Amino acid sequence: RPPPEDGPHQSQTQRRRNAAISLNSFSSKKGHDRALQEYKKRKDEKFQKNATLLREYQRVMKQEGYEVGKGASRKRRGDDVDVEDGKDDDGEKGFEHKTKDGALQRQQQNKKKRHKSDPLLKAKQKAERAKSQHHSQIKLQQKEKEDEVKKQHDRMNRAKKMMQRTKRGQPLMKNVIGDLLGRIKSEVGEDA
Repeated sequence: RPPPEDGPHQSQTQRRRNAAISLNSFSSKKGHDRALQEYKKRKDEKFQKNATLLREYQRVMKQEGYEVGKGASRKRRGDDVDVEDGKDDDGEKGFEHKTKDGALQRQQQNKKKRHKSDPLLKAKQKAERAKSQHHSQIKLQQKEKEDEVKKQHDRMNRAKKMMQRTKRGQPLMKNVIGDLLGRIKSEVGEDA
């Protein structure tokens, strides 16, 4: 029998035998794991290549005065294009030809700043409300405490005055009348 042919006339079984690897070589290479690793490596290399190209593209676009990352690689027609004939001020059709300064001014005029949404905004607002409520509660408690201390002090002073006696053990009428007058004034003040 002639030696096996390597060309297109090779039989199907012969091609399978040549393509097949031995069991030992398969088990040592761990084909599935190796294939996954190679796939991940190719994917990572492609990602790195795309990232490099994108960075280069953005750098060039920025140098040319275009707004980076806005889709089309050319500027749209602006105010200086005649609607009737479709030509700009220079008489050329299509693209705008401006200096970098003019392009930057146009970008600044047209730029609408989009604010990034804050994923923690609601939580921050809730924390701020809780903090303000906590501060107001503390102030209220301090005020109540000060009022209580003042009331206690007034009660002690009133009690001292009411306990003062003459040499014969009678209450001092000055203090009693002053206390009654103070009560009357406070009642009249509440009614008014």
